[in-house]
Amino acid sequence: MSGVDEIVAEGPIATPNQSIDSINKVVSVLFTYMRPAMYKDVAIATNLHRATASQALSASRDIGLTTSGGKKGLYVLTEFGKEYARLLTAEKENEAKLYLRQLLQSQAAYKEILMFLRAIRGEARDPMDLIIDIERKLNKSWSQSARNRYRDCLVSILAYAGLVQKEGDKIFSVTGGEAPFEEATPEIAAPTYEEFELLQTNDFRFEIKKEVEVLSFAKSQFLAWIEYLEKKMTKEKRSES
Repeated sequence: MSGVDEIVAEGPIATPNQSIDSINKVVSVLFTYMRPAMYKDVAIATNLHRATASQALSASRDIGLTTSGGKKGLYVLTEFGKEYARLLTAEKENEAKLYLRQLLQSQAAYKEILMFLRAIRGEARDPMDLIIDIERKLNKSWSQSARNRYRDCLVSILAYAGLVQKEGDKIFSVTGGEAPFEEATPEIAAPTYEEFELLQTNDFRFEIKKEVEVLSFAKSQFLAWIEYLEKKMTKEKRSES
């Protein structure tokens, strides 16, 4: 097997051309329609440019929120999209973010992206490294402006879903604890809304909803944050010595 063959992606990889803000707008509008809609109509309802609405709908399809309504430019929400939009329109944004994080685990277009994030877990990296990895695996040759666009849009989606955290011009992965892609459960239960549990000492305060899904998410994110801080503090001490 040649070196080129070894790095080619097994399937499609998401290259969103719009941020999570635009995606949330078009998905929320489709939820109010409750039927297939043309991207042109969605553009009018969201006050977005037609090209922006079309790109946002395409990005939402890779996430698993929408699918084709039967002809070019016609979109309809999937069952996952309906639940996600229901949370958004009910102003349950934290629950929507958690739902999106779970949903991305089962999307083919995000398999390679999640593999990259797991490989750099807890490590601060330039997000352009992820884009170059995607470009290489897709055997593409993008302009720098296209790379920048994909970087900004993809980071917005990953950060919103709690898969990465931003620190300046770097990101660090907070994936971990999720099932591998092949084992990801396609059925995502709608979250419930129970009281918070508080863990507090003189050194920290940690508050979390008493839900199994949230606990798993918080465990992986908090552990990755601690690992990142340990590495960062070690480097700072070395530079001071």
